[in-house]
Amino acid sequence: MRRHPFALYSQGEFATKAVGMDADYWLDFVLPTLRANVSRAAAGKVDAALARARKRHGEYGTARPGAPEVIAEALFDTKWFRTKKDHLTRAELRDRIRDVIARGEPVQLVFPVFSRKPYSPVKNRGVAPDTAELHSLARCAALAHVIDVLSPTGGRFTLLADGRKYNRACRTPDAVVEDYQSTLRDWIGELGASDVLHVADYEEWLRDGLSADLFQARQQHYATWEKRLLTSYGELFDPEDPRSWLAGLADHDEIGSQLVHTFWSIATSANYEAFATARDEHGGWPDAARRAYAYYVASLPRRLSRHRGRPDMGLAAGAGYDVTTLHRTLRREAWHAACRYVAISLADRDLNLIRQLAPDSVKLTIHGKPGELHLVTATSKDANMTAQHSTGGYSISGGQAKPTYTYLIDREARGEIPVLIKGTPRHGSDPRHRALARLEATGQPLAYVDDAEPVLRHTLHRMLERTEV
Repeated sequence: MRRHPFALYSQGEFATKAVGMDADYWLDFVLPTLRANVSRAAAGKVDAALARARKRHGEYGTARPGAPEVIAEALFDTKWFRTKKDHLTRAELRDRIRDVIARGEPVQLVFPVFSRKPYSPVKNRGVAPDTAELHSLARCAALAHVIDVLSPTGGRFTLLADGRKYNRACRTPDAVVEDYQSTLRDWIGELGASDVLHVADYEEWLRDGLSADLFQARQQHYATWEKRLLTSYGELFDPEDPRSWLAGLADHDEIGSQLVHTFWSIATSANYEAFATARDEHGGWPDAARRAYAYYVASLPRRLSRHRGRPDMGLAAGAGYDVTTLHRTLRREAWHAACRYVAISLADRDLNLIRQLAPDSVKLTIHGKPGELHLVTATSKDANMTAQHSTGGYSISGGQAKPTYTYLIDREARGEIPVLIKGTPRHGSDPRHRALARLEATGQPLAYVDDAEPVLRHTLHRMLERTEV
């Protein structure tokens, strides 16, 4: 454990600690191991669903469970799902699946997820997918295979990547979101699931499926919500003491509560103008900007008057070296981003767009709401984390490498080792190396490890052979 637990590695410290991994080793040994794990996991889940369906046949009112009952059991697997019975029962889910199969249609799963990795140096060291996304995709791939095998009409699992949907609030450049989605598709191919698991850009999915009038109505509905929230809540925000002000708003009404929750989340996810300027000037995050960002996040719950002047924690760009002025600007920017984020969420919820475009699909979410299934995309240890808001890594113990999901700042506080991809330039524009080339070009780690030996000795793939998906 490092002396200062809320301190990120400096560029020099990062360079000293990092170890390299050859791109060919990753593609030719590690990814095939993960692909085999997906196949093994899918086969095991099929057998388990069959056994549970026979055991629980009484809950479905049938003596001989068929495909709809077995698929329902697969979607109630307690290791992958955390669905509440008052949100959706097994029988309700079975009935929906039975009707789809009776019409000769594939069983469809839709999952709004994988928005993007934010510009947030406390969460990650880059905006490309890393092993957090890879292992979450592996679980989705296994589930897609399970449904496809169990359904006599086949299955189709669509990941609705919604990064551009929320760019109204978060301001991540479209090109970054497109590269993120491209990597997801490449990795799905490496996992052997391209025929059953698909990534669709949420905005394109809506535009292609909705009528022109309804798509325009959505834009207008969002604009109405945005104006309402920014007018009713936006200018009331108190950047001097956000914790006290937000505590009062949380009890005001449902929308106020949603805004408060969103603010604390988006405060470490928005693409702040001042920090974007600093990145542009330096071609990335300079040490001073990382320190300033970390100090801003740590100071969020405190009154601005408690800063007592920290010129070393300000920026030359944006609001200048005055840290109090900088934080006031950043807090307001985060609050307005929260208002826009909630506005688009409310607009799409009011119009119920996913249900309009895929009325018979089974909707999965990372939160779990009535009528939906709560799919856990991380390991049980990190069940409350999501890939896009974490940095991926491996915990090495007992001859096994276990995927982990956590914030970058926690990994670097523990002194974990960054793993950098090497060797992609020798492959030119080979599409198979495209995702790794992005990581290498920007110096973003593929993962962090607590023991570098499996990376240096090229034994990581063996340690992943028994890893659960």
